[in-house]
Amino acid sequence: MKQWSALFIKDFKLTRTVFFIGLVMNVLIAMLTLYMGRVADDSLLMFVPLAIAVAIHVIYVPIIVFISLKSEGNHLYLWLNNPQPAFTLLLSKIANGLMMIVISLALLYALSGLLIEPKFSLIELYWTDTWRVGLFIFPHIIWISIKLSVLVMTLWALYQYLKLKFGRWNWAVVVGAILLFGGIDAWFKSSKLYQLVTEWGGITYKFPTILSDPIQTYVGEYVYDFMIIVGFFIVTAWLVDNKVEG
Repeated sequence: MKQWSALFIKDFKLTRTVFFIGLVMNVLIAMLTLYMGRVADDSLLMFVPLAIAVAIHVIYVPIIVFISLKSEGNHLYLWLNNPQPAFTLLLSKIANGLMMIVISLALLYALSGLLIEPKFSLIELYWTDTWRVGLFIFPHIIWISIKLSVLVMTLWALYQYLKLKFGRWNWAVVVGAILLFGGIDAWFKSSKLYQLVTEWGGITYKFPTILSDPIQTYVGEYVYDFMIIVGFFIVTAWLVDNKVEG
């Protein structure tokens, strides 16, 4: 446990600059939101910067993971000779990114509350649905961000494995892998088999004061995504342990 804690702290130090810059940007966005609320004719426009800031968080963990892996790449031999398995090394980076995105989104959520409270009557009396939408969106933002970060890990490991085999054509192979997977994923998600596999355990979310139509999700979709995440993570750990050379 102590070894993993030391590893986690190391990963935090590799990316803490980006993390703190992100927190400062959240505060600046809140200030911009406050300013727009004072000068804009339409009060709803003041929340556009906040909405954009929340949406951008889908690439938050991938960026953190990429920066961390890029730093490790400068001393790849030392990183790969760590006595802990690749599974642990990679999981630490995911956990570090997860901690950072949760803190960042929590700060945005708190700042949003401070800005929204004076304007309770804007959409609904007590903003009940507004807060519920936030609680719905934030976990999904984190979920998508984690999915993308594992994909970044896989592509990085593939790049490290192929760089000695294909030389300058390495990036072309990686891009080809991205296009191939994207095509297969799009094809499968448009098939009836995907619907059969994922459309079970329906959950309906209703926000009547904000959205006229309810949002439909399925437990099967989350299970499918989880299996994809785990599968790619296992492949990545195997590549790092067996094919990537420092």
